[in-house]
Amino acid sequence: MKNIRQVLIYAVLAAIIVTVVVLIFVHTKNVKLAEGTGTYNMYYVNAGTNSIEAEKRVVNLVNDNTLMFNSVVDEYASGPKNSNSGLTLPPEIKIIDKMYIDNTAYINLGGGYNTLAPNLKVLCTGAIVYTLTDLSFINNVCISVEGVPVTDSSGEAFVMNRENVKNNPAIDPEKTNRQTVKLYFADNSGKLMAEERMIEVKQSLTLENQIVEQLIAGPERSTLSPTIPPSTRIKDIKTEEGICYVNLTQAFIRNTSPSTEKITIYSIVNSLTELDNVNKVQFLIEGEKLNEYGGDIDFSKPFDRDESLIR
Repeated sequence: MKNIRQVLIYAVLAAIIVTVVVLIFVHTKNVKLAEGTGTYNMYYVNAGTNSIEAEKRVVNLVNDNTLMFNSVVDEYASGPKNSNSGLTLPPEIKIIDKMYIDNTAYINLGGGYNTLAPNLKVLCTGAIVYTLTDLSFINNVCISVEGVPVTDSSGEAFVMNRENVKNNPAIDPEKTNRQTVKLYFADNSGKLMAEERMIEVKQSLTLENQIVEQLIAGPERSTLSPTIPPSTRIKDIKTEEGICYVNLTQAFIRNTSPSTEKITIYSIVNSLTELDNVNKVQFLIEGEKLNEYGGDIDFSKPFDRDESLIR
């Protein structure tokens, strides 16, 4: 009887272990399925020009910010990959600990940092800050050396960001993140076809604004054609209560042809309504609503998405 009881206990324990292993596997698989890849700027020192420069690197994307943070830091610490660029991560820079809390990254460096020349310390600090704040969820960076915080002129722990670390004039201090957007351009059959594009999203502009900018710039695929006159300029774009108000210059209505007007309108409407917060699009020209567009399109009311035009 005792042996039977022991066998049952072992069987239950084995079942629990198998279940845990399966759950871990499923979770890991789900994380990987959610990944995809994204391009990040990783900043390194160019000793020849006494500056920092970016090297674009492809990193796996995950929904878990902690995993994403650790992945980017580890990738950065492995050093630059383009041997012809002259970029370097000084061997004295060793990341021995890392974590982030409430949009702030905490990086603990090895003691070799203290042996660097002052100008190289400044460059390395800027490179680390710019690299980590390229992540959308990191705004500030605190650096310590063997557990001792790097301090500012007042002796307080220095909370660093893109505004207060030394950077090169050629580097835009504005933080960006990457996002895949779906843009609709004209194909050779008179329909719209989607082109997915990874773009750098600036915080100072709405995503809606940057989607229309990308549409004006035109397609990347040679089999698709532009839909918006290239002379069109954006006056303002904002979304309120599900309606995206797209305010454009006169060039938008001046330089279109009757045969492409509908495709032009719905390339914008269908691209913007890919966003969860946009249900309809209202066009304005120089801040004013027009009654008609092209003589037969009611331009005074918001446009709904039209799937029938998509091939």
